[in-house]
Amino acid sequence: MTTIQINEKTKIGKNVIEMLKALAKAENDNSIRFLDETEFLMSSKANKDALLHGVNQVEEGKSGKTIKTSDLWK
Repeated sequence: MTTIQINEKTKIGKNVIEMLKALAKAENDNSIRFLDETEFLMSSKANKDALLHGVNQVEEGKSGKTIKTSDLWK
């Protein structure tokens, strides 16, 4: 699955979203689906486990690992 982010606040973004909604209704094999962020995060076991782990950390008052931005692209 590929995630594409479209800025629906722009004219082009609004047009693309409306076009995708129309195509999703026309197709009968569910080749286009709209998921909100929670549905996406719960869509696989790995995503769900990571989300629930993060929620548990917040509820327990634990802070996560701090990563320097410069370390992200090494």
